[in-house]
Amino acid sequence: MRRVILVMGVMVVMVMALTSQAKAQTGRMRSGKLTLSPGLTVQETYDDNIYLGNGTNSTTELKESDVITHIMPAVGLTYTLPERGALAIAYDGDLAFYADDDDNNWQTHKGTVGLDYRAPGGIILGMDNVYTDAEDPYLNLEQYRVGLKTARWNNDLMAKAGYDFANRSQAFVYYNFYRQDYDLARDYTQDYAENEFGLGYQMRVLPKTWGFARVHLGERDYFTHPPGAGVTDANDSDLTWRRVNVGLTWDTGAKLSGELNLGYQWREHDNRTDVDGAAYEDRNTWIAATSVTHAVTPATALGLRITRAVRQTGSATKEYFEDTGIGLSLLKKPMTKYAFTASIAYNVNDYNVPVRKPRKDDNYNAEIGIEYKIRDWLSAAAGYRYKIKDSNYPKNDYTDNQFLISVRGGVLNRGGSGPLFQPKKFW
Repeated sequence: MRRVILVMGVMVVMVMALTSQAKAQTGRMRSGKLTLSPGLTVQETYDDNIYLGNGTNSTTELKESDVITHIMPAVGLTYTLPERGALAIAYDGDLAFYADDDDNNWQTHKGTVGLDYRAPGGIILGMDNVYTDAEDPYLNLEQYRVGLKTARWNNDLMAKAGYDFANRSQAFVYYNFYRQDYDLARDYTQDYAENEFGLGYQMRVLPKTWGFARVHLGERDYFTHPPGAGVTDANDSDLTWRRVNVGLTWDTGAKLSGELNLGYQWREHDNRTDVDGAAYEDRNTWIAATSVTHAVTPATALGLRITRAVRQTGSATKEYFEDTGIGLSLLKKPMTKYAFTASIAYNVNDYNVPVRKPRKDDNYNAEIGIEYKIRDWLSAAAGYRYKIKDSNYPKNDYTDNQFLISVRGGVLNRGGSGPLFQPKKFW
C-alpha cells in the first residue's frame, strides 16, 4: 500500500506541476525536442461477477460481486525528429484493490517503446515493442483462465524496414516476435514464443490512401511443458504457418485511419499426434485484423473492428478454436467539455472438439460512457460495461455487469482495464 501511495503522490505532483508552467493548458511539459506527458487515473468499479464462472464450475456457484479500486499511473516521453519522425517510450500501470477480499488484489505494468523514422533518401524504419508484467484476471488470446488472477509476462515486438519510391509506392521487410511466459508450472501449457518474417508492398491509390499486400512465414514454439503430464517436444502442439494479407491503409491526417486488413492463412503442426495419441488437425482459413476509424465530423468518429484468427488453446492438446469478431464504436462530442462513447462487439469461438458436439461460445460485449472535461488536464467520467458468454456447454456461461466512475489527470487517456478485445497488430 505504501508503494501505491508513493506512486499516486509522484503522479499528482507531476500533474500539479503542469499547472505552474507557462504552457500548462496543454498538460504537457516540453524542453526542446523532448515532450513529457504524465497522467493518472483513479477508477472505482462495481463488478457483479468478478470470477466470470472461470469455465470449470457453474456461474451461479461462483458469482460474487465486489468493488474494485484501480490506480492507473501513466507517463510518456517523446523525442521528436523534425520532418523525420519520433522516438517514444511510455509506462502504464494498473493497480487493483478489492474492497471485500484483498487476496484478489493484483498489479499490471506495461512498458512501450516506439520508433517512426523516415530518412531523406527514402529509407523507412518502424518499431513497436510492448512489454507487460501482468497479474490480473484478464484472459489471454487463447481464453486461458478467464476471471482468475494469473501471473505472467508478455513481450510483443513488431519491426519493419522499407524504402519509399517517390511517395508513390513502398516496399518493406517485417519481423514480428511474440512471447508469453507464465510464472507457475500449472500454466506452462501457455508458454510459447513466436517468430514471424514477412515482405510487403504498398501503392498509393488515392491522395491519402494506400493499397497493400503482405506475405509472412511464422512459427510457434512451446518452450516449457507441465511437469508429469508426459508432454514433450515430440508431441506438443508446435506449429508453423504462412499467411497473405491485403487491404488499405491511410496517411496521418486522413478522415479514415487504421487498416482494413484481410487475409488467408495455412497452418500446420510440427508433430502428428498429441500426448494422448489424438491427431493434430492442420487448418487453412481466412483471417482478419481490421481496425478502422472514420472522422465523420470534427465532433464525431465511428470505429469498426473485424478480427479472425485460429487459436491453439495450449501445448498439451489438439484443441483449437476459430475466433471471429466484429465491433462498432462511436465517439461523440456534443459540447466542448463533454464526450460520449459507446461500443458493441460480438465474438464467436468455434472449437474443433468434442468431435460429436464441438463447443461453440457466443460472446457479447457492450460499453457506454460519458466524460466531462473539468480542465484541459483534468476530467471525470462514468460508464457501464456488459459482457455475456453463451456456450452450448452451459458450464462456460456467464454474464457480467460493471459500473465505473473515474477521475483522470494529465494527458494520457488509458480508458481503464479490460478492453473488449485486443487483436494482435499485423504488419
